[in-house]
Formats: sequence, C-alpha cells, structure tokens
Amino acid sequence: MAYSKAPTQDTYSSERVSLFREIATRDGGLAGKDEDYVNVFMEVVKQNKTGDQRRFVVKRCGTASAISSVAASNIRGMHFWADENKLLYCVGRNVYVYNVGTASSTTLTNAFATSSGSVGFCEFLYDDGTVKVVASDGSATSGLITIDTANTVETSSDVTIPAHHPTPVFLDGYLFIAETNTANIWNSKLNNPLSFVADTFIATEMEADKVVKIAKLNNYIIAFGKTSVEYFWDAANPAPDSPLQRNDTPVKINTYLAGFAVYGNTVYYIGSDASGQPDIFMLKDFKIESIGTPTISRYLNTVTDSISSWVGTIVSFQGHTFYLVNAGNGKSWAIDVDTGLVTRFAFQSNSTFDILESTNVISTSNARTYFALDNGTSTIYKFDESVYQDAGTNFTCSVVTEANDFGTLNRKFMHRLSIVADRPSSSSNISVQWSDDDYETFSTARTINLKQDLSSTYQLGWFRQRIFKFTYTDNYPMRIQDIEVDINKGTT
Repeated sequence: MAYSKAPTQDTYSSERVSLFREIATRDGGLAGKDEDYVNVFMEVVKQNKTGDQRRFVVKRCGTASAISSVAASNIRGMHFWADENKLLYCVGRNVYVYNVGTASSTTLTNAFATSSGSVGFCEFLYDDGTVKVVASDGSATSGLITIDTANTVETSSDVTIPAHHPTPVFLDGYLFIAETNTANIWNSKLNNPLSFVADTFIATEMEADKVVKIAKLNNYIIAFGKTSVEYFWDAANPAPDSPLQRNDTPVKINTYLAGFAVYGNTVYYIGSDASGQPDIFMLKDFKIESIGTPTISRYLNTVTDSISSWVGTIVSFQGHTFYLVNAGNGKSWAIDVDTGLVTRFAFQSNSTFDILESTNVISTSNARTYFALDNGTSTIYKFDESVYQDAGTNFTCSVVTEANDFGTLNRKFMHRLSIVADRPSSSSNISVQWSDDDYETFSTARTINLKQDLSSTYQLGWFRQRIFKFTYTDNYPMRIQDIEVDINKGTT
C-alpha cells in the first residue's frame, strides 16, 4: 500500500501592510492613537491604457526663506501680481512690493492708517486697459488704496465708503465690497474703484443673516452669510441702482465659519453642516460638497481657540495642491484637492504648519507657493522641491498604521520586515517601531538603511495585532510603495 500522509496547513506567509488609509482617529487624534501620516502625502499613479495603478506614500518637499522679515509682526495679507511679476504684502501700516525677477523691494510707507487686521487685494482693469492693484484694510473712507505699475499709491477719501470686510472683488469695471454687520454689497462707480455713490448697494435677502465674505466665482459674485450662500451676476442695471442681480436658483443653506481660500474656480472653507458639526466644504459652480472627514470634525470640536483665528490656505508642490487647515495649536490638516486624501503637515519640529497667508508665485523658471507663518515675523517662505528641510532644519515625517491582524487573532511570529522604497543617493536610515497594545507603548526604534537591495529588519517577536510606526528625518526625498512582512501564524 502506498504511503500517504494527511496534508498539513502551511502557516508561513509573506503579507503586505496597508499604508494607504484614511486617518480615522477615535478622538480627533488628541490621545495620539490610530493611524497618522505627518509630512507625507499619498500619491496614486494611474496608467489609463493598461489599467495599472500604483500607490505611494511620499515625503513632502522642504521649504526655504524667500524674503527676509521686515518687522517683528505677522503679515496682514499678500497678493501676486502676475503681469508685473510682483509680490505685494502688507506688514503694519506699510505695503511692500517685491519684484520676483530682480529680488528688489519697494516700501510703500504708511499706505494704511491701521496697523493690524487683515488686508485683502485684487486687480482692477480700467476701460483704457490700465491695471492697478486695489488693497483694502476694511476701514471706512480711507480703507481702499490703489497701487499702479510705478508703485504709486492713491488713497480713497470718499466718505461714502463704509466699513467693510477686507475682501475687495473686481467684476466688469466695478469694485465690490461687503459692508460689515449688514447684508449689503456695495459697488464703486464704473471705472473708479475709489469712488462710491451713497446707497448704491444690493442686499442679501434670502436669509436673515449678514454678509461675512464675498468672492468672484466664474462670472458671479458669491456672498457668504453666516448661514447661507447667495449668487449675484452683473445685470447691467443703470446707476444709481446696483448693477448686480440675484440668481435665486442656486442659493445654499450652509454655515460659514472660517478658512476662506480660493483655488481657480473653487472656494474652500470651514463651515458647519445642518446638525451644527464643523466640517470642510468645497464650493464649485453651484454645488457645495463636504470634503472633510469625521476625524477632522472631531478634532475641530475639541479646539478651544476662537473660530475667528482658524485659517485655511492653498499650497501647491510636487504636482499636488492641498487645502491646509489650521485651527488651534494641535494639528494642521492637509486635504489633497484632487484625491480628497488627508494627511498632516508640520513645520520644522513644530506640531503644526501655521500658514497664515499663501499665494502661488510664477516666475520665468518655476512656480512656487510663497507663504507666511503665524509666528510674529514677516519672513516669507516658499516650498522648494530641491530641498527636504524646512528653512535649513530637518523635519520628521512619520507614518503610523492601523492595527494589523493579518486575518486572524491567533498568535503570530514575525521573522522579517522589509521596506519597498526608492533608494536615496547616500546611506539614509528610516526608523521602525511597533506596538502590540493598541498604541499604548511602542518598541525601541530600529533603523533600516534604505540604500540597499533588501531594506529589512529581522526577529520581530510574536503578536496578535501589530501597529507599525515609521519615521524619517534625513534631508532626502522618500517614497514608500509597500511594507512586506514574513509571518508564521499560530493556532491559538
């Protein structure tokens, strides 16, 4: 009789650890538990013809100082004038005009009567083809100025100009401003942004709320109230009536809180939904869509700082654009505007990336996001894809995974962990730790050199569920595709 033996189950296997997850913290991340991604973003590489798709966790690029600080004070507002290749920004009462091409700066001394508060900018096209920049600090009468190509300042003196939100908007030869503590949107005289006519305004009347922001979206003026969003278009009504007319169809009921930022024909902001929960919203054309996550909502619910201090900005680098949310002093959330995937950013060794103002600057050789921090100085930085430090200082990027059980809660023994990643140009170590007790404690860190054929560590002990934490601080790019582990699954 031929020899036979009952087949045995092979308990050895190589498994992949999922790195491509949404941050899903149980408490908004305050306790430091659950998945986390800091100073990295997720990139999906698709090949449409073959249907192939690869996914990477990528270290964000670094930053460099672009313009030295001019005062121990935060920047009040900034604007890139593309046709003139000039970056305009306000610090205190002064407006500074920085020529990106020549790296020279002109100071427009005491351009405003105020020295604090936000300053907004827009460009104004006159009927003779002349373009000037309009800047506003929101003050009545003298709160509007124009700056021409020769850096000459003209200040408004029209007593008709009301106190207003410093978000001037140009449309069809008019300057529009939103009067504070009212529902009124005022317009200037045609072809004259510094001259207004008494009572020449239109009110947002669909809801009983006041206007807090206005912006231009395509050929519409959109007005954000505390609980609604209304649309206005240029109906060419003759003076002294407002040229605007409301489009009643797309009126939205949605609460605006803070974080107003415009990217192309899309507006991003922090608001609240019908239940009152804070969330992140995107307004595009006539559609409002939530782009936040429950984790961000839980975090915002824990923030005790004034909502008026919450900031949202747009930053772009490495082929991606992010809406960056800063609220409180705990975390800065980065939402990829194309994929919707969420990670976190932090500047140098800080826990947050407190960008106060940002704008995209296009020069003859590249396009960079310039930004200013909420740090009591007026230094302007830029994202720079040629460096992987923040203004000369190494920063840490980290990935913390969910708890992995590899299909069973039985005991498992891990023999090897390997990292599938790009090789740096020189020896460079990444650290790995693990937790087998739901993020309570982590093992002593081990280092793995990424510049080798098989970047691995061995003999990682037994576990039932295991969380991994990877950290990297070297001044090199980093791109991880996968984590592979060899395990032996037990029976108990």
